[in-house]
Amino acid sequence: MGANSGLAGASVAHGYVSTVNESMTIDVSARIDAAPVTGFQWRVVALCALVALFDGFDIQAMALVAPTLRTDWGLEVTALGPVLSASLAGMMIGMVGLAPFGDRLGRRTLLLAGLALVGVAAIATGFATDTTELMLLRFATGLGIGACLPNATSLTSEYVPAPRRAFFVTMMYSAVPLGAVLGGWLAGPLIAAYGWPAVFFAGGAGPLLLGGFIALGLPESVRFLAGQPGQQAKVAALLAKIEPGFEAPVGAQFVAGGGGGKGSVRELFTEARALLTLMLWTVFFFSLFGMYVLASWLPTVFSGIGWEMAEAIRTVSWFWLGGIFGGLVAGALIDRFGAYRVLVPGFVVAAACTAAIGLAVDSTDNGALVLMVVLIAGFGVVGAQLAMTALAADLYPTSLRSTGIGWGLGVGRMGAVISPIAGGYALAAGWTSSFTFAAAAVPPLVCAVGTLVMARAARVHAARDVPVLIPQESL
Repeated sequence: MGANSGLAGASVAHGYVSTVNESMTIDVSARIDAAPVTGFQWRVVALCALVALFDGFDIQAMALVAPTLRTDWGLEVTALGPVLSASLAGMMIGMVGLAPFGDRLGRRTLLLAGLALVGVAAIATGFATDTTELMLLRFATGLGIGACLPNATSLTSEYVPAPRRAFFVTMMYSAVPLGAVLGGWLAGPLIAAYGWPAVFFAGGAGPLLLGGFIALGLPESVRFLAGQPGQQAKVAALLAKIEPGFEAPVGAQFVAGGGGGKGSVRELFTEARALLTLMLWTVFFFSLFGMYVLASWLPTVFSGIGWEMAEAIRTVSWFWLGGIFGGLVAGALIDRFGAYRVLVPGFVVAAACTAAIGLAVDSTDNGALVLMVVLIAGFGVVGAQLAMTALAADLYPTSLRSTGIGWGLGVGRMGAVISPIAGGYALAAGWTSSFTFAAAAVPPLVCAVGTLVMARAARVHAARDVPVLIPQESL
């Protein structure tokens, strides 16, 4: 055993390999974290980003057609609230009920199933004839999106090194608002040329085509496979793509650092994770409430004050576009300064920007200036939410990651479900723009407080040497 012992001992010094009962154990997570990012990993991130892109398009689709549908069907503004909430309710159920199966069946499996459901349900939405059918089909679309997004996030986070994880996760998840931006720019011409169903036909065809590319070109998570029996050869082959020249020693066994588990909800509250999990859910709830009350009603608000329909629809594109830049900036800052130091002031900025939209609408007729304020609001509101998703991806070990992200986003979707209904009643009550957007600025302030509590809890746990997988920087 002399030669092998020497190799094992040398590898232990780098945190890669240890010997257990004369067999060799290789920590997949340690090797990925220490290696540079290769083209293979960029391909994985790109495919996950495409999943997020089409999901973002479909999330926003109903809000984009709402002004036209209201006119065509003669609907009251309050009748659209439940329709707008239906897909968000489906996403909530999908994230808490379907996404956690990614921790048991694999991230890739859930992505394929989710994309198929999104595609079929979105196309069927184009044939709906009343609001009941719209709600049911939008709910089904949301179920598919809810299965996709947490697993795409998990897959991305598990293929990139920890020191750059926040940037890559926010970059991947930024494709959600990018899909909404594209929808905002495409919806007007599509509706003008072919009617509102064309938006849903386009939103369904994309995921179905992408499913074929996923089936052919996206591997399962290498960290997930490392925890599955009989997958050692696949893990070795994938590691060789991540780390060119890697050759697994004979008899090597692969593990993914971060501990085992069954991916159950109960485990989100064990090992000193209870307070952090509860605060994560709280922040997600209020963050998504604030984000979707704007995303759902901006087109209707601006069409109601006299803007042309196409221009009113495009306001939401400016909102999401600002969010893309906000997310990328936040991800880069988190990798450098830590999540909590970025998120707490980020939510405060988001609140100020949200209130500023109402002030701009009431104080000026300069459309370009108003759109600039909407862009900056998206930078703060959406950027902070994207950064929270990156934090969630780093909060739990591999065996709990899809469950943790899914439940965090799922509970948060309750806020997203409520927000369009609340916004509809606010508009029906005749609130001024200043008052409406000032009220919408309260949720980001709650998020700032919640994130501050998370930071303090992380600091306490670090001081007590409690083994939780969280960023442990203090404010």
